[in-house]
Amino acid sequence: MAGFGNALAKMDAAIAASLNDGHADYLSAGGAVLAEGLEVMLDRDVERLDTVSGMLDRAVTITVRKALLQPFDRKGAFRLDGKTWHIDGIATDDGHWLTLYVVP
Repeated sequence: MAGFGNALAKMDAAIAASLNDGHADYLSAGGAVLAEGLEVMLDRDVERLDTVSGMLDRAVTITVRKALLQPFDRKGAFRLDGKTWHIDGIATDDGHWLTLYVVP
């Protein structure tokens, strides 16, 4: 199993290196830095279903390797290029990569 784990780690590193939109610091709800220099993918204009109104909305997401967000703070934030993006919800969680809705 160690061979598979190593291959997976190399694949993650390659994906993050080729698709990342920069390096972000991961912050707790209180503003403490929990992790520095994480490679993240920032996507704008992602469709998000508003469960109250049933309408589609446009959102911003940040995707990051889940293992790098330990401990995970659902009310935390990311600081990327001088802008702070606060976690607004989980878009997808496949157990390995985490895509989070974020707001400025």
